[in-house]
Amino acid sequence: MKHFFLLVAIFCSTLIFAQDNFTYTPENPKPGDVINFSYTQGGDLTGILKIPEAYAMVFSDKGAEIKDLILKREYGKLVGSVKTDANARTLAFAFTADDKFDTNNNNGFIIQLNNEEGKPLNKSFLDVAAIYSSFGEYKLGMKTDNAKAVKTYDNLFKLYPKDKSENIVGYLMALNSDNKEKGNAAIQKEIENTIKSGLKTEKDYDNLVSFYNILRLRQQATFFSKLKSEKFPSNEAKKDMNAYYGKYMAAPDLAGKEAVLKETIEEAKASGKSDEFTPLVNFIQQNLANAYIAKKDWDGFKNFASQVTDNRAKANLYNSAAWKMQEAGTDLKLAEELSKYAVTFGKADWKKPTGEKGKMQRYSEWIAQKEKDYATYADTYAMVLYRIGNYKQALSFAKDANVISKGMETAHNNTYALIAEKVMPASKYKPILEQFLRNGKSNETISGILKNAYVTEKKSDAGFDMYLVALGKEAYNNMLADLKKGILNDPAPQFSLKDIDGKTVNSSYFKGKVVILDFWATLCGPCIASMPGMKKMVNKYKDDPNVKFLFVDTWQTEDDKVANAKKFIADKGYNEFHVLMDNEDKVVSSYKVTGIPTKFIIGKDGNIKFKEIGFDGEENLVKSLPAMVDLSN
Repeated sequence: MKHFFLLVAIFCSTLIFAQDNFTYTPENPKPGDVINFSYTQGGDLTGILKIPEAYAMVFSDKGAEIKDLILKREYGKLVGSVKTDANARTLAFAFTADDKFDTNNNNGFIIQLNNEEGKPLNKSFLDVAAIYSSFGEYKLGMKTDNAKAVKTYDNLFKLYPKDKSENIVGYLMALNSDNKEKGNAAIQKEIENTIKSGLKTEKDYDNLVSFYNILRLRQQATFFSKLKSEKFPSNEAKKDMNAYYGKYMAAPDLAGKEAVLKETIEEAKASGKSDEFTPLVNFIQQNLANAYIAKKDWDGFKNFASQVTDNRAKANLYNSAAWKMQEAGTDLKLAEELSKYAVTFGKADWKKPTGEKGKMQRYSEWIAQKEKDYATYADTYAMVLYRIGNYKQALSFAKDANVISKGMETAHNNTYALIAEKVMPASKYKPILEQFLRNGKSNETISGILKNAYVTEKKSDAGFDMYLVALGKEAYNNMLADLKKGILNDPAPQFSLKDIDGKTVNSSYFKGKVVILDFWATLCGPCIASMPGMKKMVNKYKDDPNVKFLFVDTWQTEDDKVANAKKFIADKGYNEFHVLMDNEDKVVSSYKVTGIPTKFIIGKDGNIKFKEIGFDGEENLVKSLPAMVDLSN
């Protein structure tokens, strides 16, 4: 008994030490309690006078949900409360202002609820591990820290030893993400033990498949998955989202695909997992709509869309169809009808919100999304009206979209410029277009319209090129200023890999150079989408000996990864890319990459200066990457 209380005391004292600017009562909260808390601004919120936005992510047997909180000043501190229900297990608090978070030195502000014995609920440890490995970065402003997730699992297994077998997959996934070498060894050992046990239950097979998937050994995972289905055929009918996705993709025609959509929606309602199924349902609806649009089967499209009962989903579908119609310059009457429905719904839904806030949304995010949706619909409607020559009405909607996006959406700026040229004096819209260029949110169309305005004013195009260069330089300097605010200075992990030609490449070879390290995979859609822009960048710096691009092929599951990479590079025409093979995923792990593509810009001093996750369009890439290179020199 003494040993048990010692473990609890150690865990609780660590938590209290980590949260010294955050206190709460009751001291040992239980599910159903009202938790009162006191918070003093710290971290990145230090010195900010306004009351920050606060919310709590509440984990329960029903899943995770964000609850907005009200903060009040009391004796120099901020106080608030949150009511938990009988299913609650864990609370993680967030305090944010001006896009900054107080993350408590990346420990977070976390409360584990207790059972009647005063012991933290066993499943609360799983919630905390999930916070450190995913939710923290996703919703709480924290950085992913799998080492802390592993320690949390260790705490769980100390207090609840019997829980280890049930949660071994999650533990090994965190361990492997934190330390590839230790993780691989532990997984291999667990595979051996699982196979030696005789594979008696479904859980044994599920674990094996998970272990092999973590190691990215697709063939082995597929083999044991097939064995499981043969040994437990009665469970073949068990449906999950992957099964519905596969069934949808396999449907031979649009009628069959619509039937799968209906079945998917019914399953989501019956299982009580509507939120989890929403992305899949949205994908299927959009995919089906695009299929009708591609065929220009407008009767089929309208019939399909009329069956969509969610007005928001219908507005999205109508907006997509209207945009494609105006792009092609065809069926503009129908495009106006569809777009008008979307923009009317969007504005009403923004001004007087309908529906339920998503469980993982803050109220402010919910409203901001509705506002953004309306801006998208307004931009489409403006372009449709522009195509049919109704310029005056189009301008009001283009203004709406532009005001909401604050001039920071190039597509909206493009629409505004096209329409403004038709209905406004050049002297009025010229300063607005100039600001688009200063913001770096312009394109050739906008520059062309600006040139027309310049010529109208100056009666000549003399000096226009210098004028445009000056605006571009201003935009570049503004970008540099913004980038400087987020510059990093973290040591870049060293590595040694072979390239696709079998030559060993050591990171030390590039000492004193700026290195752009791009982690990618051949089946990664955003990675592939970013490559035309990256090709432009490689060619831009091909004669600069102080800049080096390295494309690290990782997270592949093919038997012959090198051959796979070579074929991809040859087929796509990226022979100028220097491709390295991270066959054992060690380098991607050492850089703590959570998703690809991820690009690191490493300075001449060997430190990481910038980290870019995902792909935000070629236009942004070719503008921002040179600025990052300059700052890393």
